[in-house]
Order: sequence, then structure tokens, then C-alpha cells
Amino acid sequence: MASIKQKANLTLIAALCTLLFSCDTEFLESWEFWKKSSLVVAEVGNSRLYLQELKETKTAKDTVSREEWVRRIESWVDFEVMYREALKRGLQKDPTTQKLIKDAEKKILVDRLKITMYDAFDTESDKEMQEFYENNKEMFRIDSASFLPFTKALPRIKSIILAEKQVKKEKKWLAEVKNNYSIEVYPQYLDSL
Repeated sequence: MASIKQKANLTLIAALCTLLFSCDTEFLESWEFWKKSSLVVAEVGNSRLYLQELKETKTAKDTVSREEWVRRIESWVDFEVMYREALKRGLQKDPTTQKLIKDAEKKILVDRLKITMYDAFDTESDKEMQEFYENNKEMFRIDSASFLPFTKALPRIKSIILAEKQVKKEKKWLAEVKNNYSIEVYPQYLDSL
């Protein structure tokens, strides 16, 4: 007769096997990705540069020679060595450095927040872009008598409309969210500047 502990272990093993075999192909694909990304191309102490991370430095239209890959690896190694040397010297404890790190962290977080806010934009309609072109034709003037054709101005129009939408959405969102915070502004101190 098996003990309660043995039965519990067998039940746990059965549950794990059921879970593993009932997983969809997405899980298996992610496992395959993990195996491929675990190839290490360089190490500095306990920091590792994985082949997959190195591949991510290449854009779709890049053609990278073997020598360029080697330069990228050397650059990573140099950076890691300098980082470790900075830590060894205690530079992370310097008040000025701590402020820079905190400021960089804030900027990164705000930038990430903005990206999540801007992901949900509606695409610009042809009508919207044509109206913008007509209403702002002076922006597309080539010389005193001619304008950049609409089709050639399209990328710039899309960019401008997207930027306007981003600013508008951010202002609206900030107006709503600011109410959740205690905010005080002291303009009287500006006189001392």
C-alpha cells in the first residue's frame, strides 16, 4: 500500500504530464525559441550575450558580414567590461549618477506609457488626409506656382496627423488623470530666477 506522500507525488506527476501534453503548439514553439536563444556567443562574468539577442540587432534590410557580427560582439564585451568596472569603482553610488539613473528610469517609463497609449490609434482615412492636404497646402509648396502632389505628400501628411492625434490624446488623458494626484504649483518662486 502506497503512502499518502507517494500518492501525492504520483498525482502531481500525472497532472504535470497532462498539462504538458495538453499544451498547444504555441507553448512548444516558445520552448523551441528558448532552446535556440540559449546559444551563448559571448560571456563577461555572469553576463551572457545570446545568439537571439545578437540577431535582434539586425534590421530586416541589413546585410551583416561575419566581421560586422564580430565587431558587434566585441562592442558588447567592451560595454559589459566598462559597466562592471564602473560598478567596481562604486560610480552607481555617486549622488549625481543616482539622479541620472532615476531621471533615465522616469523617461523610459513615460516613453513606454506613451507607446501603450498610442498603439490604439485609428488609421487615417483617405478623406481625412485629403482634407488636411487641402487645408494646409502651403506646407507643401515647392515654389511660387506649384505644390508637392498629394501622393508624394502622403507620408508627411500621415506623420503630421499621427503626431496631432498623439498630442490631442495625451492632453485629454492627462486632463482626466491629473485629478487622481495632489498637484501644487508655486509660481511666486519664479521671481528669484
